[in-house]
Amino acid sequence: MSEASSVRQVVFLRKGSVYMPFLQSNMGDLYQEYQGTADNPTNISPDFSTLTPMLSYIITSSLVAAGLVVPNSVKWYFNDTELTFGSDKVSTNSFNGETGHFQSIPYQAGVQNYFALKIMKNLVKASGGAACNIKAEATIAVGNTSDKVQAVYNIPITVGVGNSKRVTIMAGDNKFFTLTDKGDSCILKAVAWIGSDQLTANLTYKWYSLQSGTWSVIGGQTGQTLSVNNDMVDTTGQFKVEVYQDGNLIGMDVQTVIDASDPFDILPNPNPENETIEQGSGGSVTYTPILVKRGSTTKFKDMKFFFVFTDSAGNILNPDTAKVASYSGTVTEAMCEQASGNVSVIITTEE
Repeated sequence: MSEASSVRQVVFLRKGSVYMPFLQSNMGDLYQEYQGTADNPTNISPDFSTLTPMLSYIITSSLVAAGLVVPNSVKWYFNDTELTFGSDKVSTNSFNGETGHFQSIPYQAGVQNYFALKIMKNLVKASGGAACNIKAEATIAVGNTSDKVQAVYNIPITVGVGNSKRVTIMAGDNKFFTLTDKGDSCILKAVAWIGSDQLTANLTYKWYSLQSGTWSVIGGQTGQTLSVNNDMVDTTGQFKVEVYQDGNLIGMDVQTVIDASDPFDILPNPNPENETIEQGSGGSVTYTPILVKRGSTTKFKDMKFFFVFTDSAGNILNPDTAKVASYSGTVTEAMCEQASGNVSVIITTEE
């Protein structure tokens, strides 16, 4: 088993640093489809006003022994507009004539483990029927100074195409896919949808974990849920599910699980540091990582890494090099084009 792994993402808005920020949804990958027009949408699915999905802002750092970082404060943005909240913690911003889309959930030690944002209403009209993003900006105190760390969560919004089927991995508990103690575990739950209705009849499941650049079947795991423990995760782990109905594949999804209790971490050292590729630039992002003990920035020992670059469905974009350990790995603009957007970067130690 490898000693550590790291999951990054090459995006257009994110800042790179020693911090690893994640916006984790308890409902898995969020999306919305609708009928009608953007001004008067109908048949919106899934219905956020019923599900009220929540995004938790989880930050880990190699600079703290506990792994998890609790920021001093978090600002939330919808499509780059900063959200303001009333005394009831519900957002007061007006988007295309609607208000009250979000609720701020503050951190409370022992009660609420992370700063979070609950989505209270559907976002189709608010976003003008187009894809939208939610950004979290955390302020973290470091000595006498402070850092600002951002993470962005993209929500596709499209006109529905009838009886399309989708698969998402939801949290089967309240841990938001994050392990905080040794001996800890969390539950992944695969849910299949057709429009706004859940599919339940004649479904079978196949679960995978990403090992040394390859999706490997997890033996004996054919149920709707998968329990993931520390032994299955090296700092961060990637898990995929395929869902079949009557023997036919209807969809798949990928979910990251974070082990904040792991004693090792990876400093990814991206170049450029902002992990940004501008469309049309022909640019790239190269990672030359080092393995460190948590609480240190000094290389623990020299080693090579596996670099796996995937799209949002877990399709590997570098199949020829993903299985070959190296000291560096590069994401290209062509990979972003192939992924139709952001590229997930999974870095795993060879040993």
